[in-house]
Amino acid sequence: MVKLERIEALNRKLRREAMPELTVSTWELVRGAIKQGKMSEALELIDYGCSESMALSVGMGGVMESLITYIAEHFGEEEVEKAWREMLAPRARKWLETTPGVVETLQRELESQRALYADKITLTEDNEKWMLSYHPCGSGGRLWMMGKMGLTKKSHPWSWSRKGVPYYCAHCAVGKEIIPIELRGYPIRIHVPGEKPGDPCVQFFYKKPELIPEEYFARVGKAKTIK
Repeated sequence: MVKLERIEALNRKLRREAMPELTVSTWELVRGAIKQGKMSEALELIDYGCSESMALSVGMGGVMESLITYIAEHFGEEEVEKAWREMLAPRARKWLETTPGVVETLQRELESQRALYADKITLTEDNEKWMLSYHPCGSGGRLWMMGKMGLTKKSHPWSWSRKGVPYYCAHCAVGKEIIPIELRGYPIRIHVPGEKPGDPCVQFFYKKPELIPEEYFARVGKAKTIK
């Protein structure tokens, strides 16, 4: 029998069944409850399953944030871009190979943020672009709201020519803007990070690369070559 008990130290519920039963996936329990017509139990398990996944996501994000901040503080900020490049270049190449269109890119980005449980997602559109806003995003934005993050002491192309940007959040500049510009001439998307914890994270998806303003290339140290 499923037993959910709130743990104040965790600020959420935790499964507390007998040990062998704890090995069963929460989502298998959801399926079982639905098949048995136990809708209230299924809904409660769905809520728990989401909190279970979010806890893992936040935990792993926190580990990565600590590592990249350690690199910056012990080896110098210039090493941050190198570290992100090493991790993200293969992923960027794979993304460009499998997701060439802007509509598909938008769909995948939303899929990623839904999986990260981003809050208050809004999507708007004009003649040139789609704009996504998260309050906050489910990655760096949430981590920044939860506590201290290492911030750039100087402005760098990989921090959108701004200082005070979380080292962790720079992965968006490197992986979604700088590397794609180098590989194909324009970014996967444009990211406008917040100025402080709690600010919304904003992304632009231009419908045609020639519509992207030159300023978005210049701020990451690149020139616009697509006219």
